[in-house]
Amino acid sequence: MSTREQNLAVLTGYFDAMAAGGPPAAMPFYHPDVTLEVPGTHPASGTYRGHEGVAAFGATMAALTDRSFRLAPIDLLASDDHVVTIATASATVNGAELSWQRVIVSQVADDMLVHLRFYESDQAAVDELLGGTR
Repeated sequence: MSTREQNLAVLTGYFDAMAAGGPPAAMPFYHPDVTLEVPGTHPASGTYRGHEGVAAFGATMAALTDRSFRLAPIDLLASDDHVVTIATASATVNGAELSWQRVIVSQVADDMLVHLRFYESDQAAVDELLGGTR
């Protein structure tokens, strides 16, 4: 199996685990030294490190959206260096619903996700929904 195919298998395995068992089932797909970069001005934005950081991000998003946040992958792409997820994200906060595209550019090391960076199609709308400041 090529490096590209191995990297794609990591990403596919991650989404399969999320679908089957949620965040606890997907945590082993994150490298222990993972870094997650979340853009914006909302309370969940920032840089998270390690499994504890990933869990903190998930808990913050769940609290902000009353557990309504969803991420549905559309395309999974891979190279020898990166994996890319193109997805539809959605959430409802205080009756306000929003759906947007999220692109996640990730690096893989030791068959685990080690660095992830989100790109939102409408960052201002995401910030507004999640209580961000301008």
